[in-house]
Amino acid sequence: MATKTWMDAKGGDPTTLVEPFLKELQSNAAAGPATFNSTWGQLSTAQQAAVIIAVRAAAEGGC
Repeated sequence: MATKTWMDAKGGDPTTLVEPFLKELQSNAAAGPATFNSTWGQLSTAQQAAVIIAVRAAAEGGC
């Protein structure tokens, strides 16, 4: 839901916002719901993969 809210606020085609959103998460963004309330660096590899999948799903209208 956090990803979809972010994408809606940015506007435009959500599929073009996947990489910018991930870049923001990976650049030491504050912990939040999109990252299991942890920073990107604190996530396990499996959690990082889950975030990437969820972001793509949100862009495609699946979340």
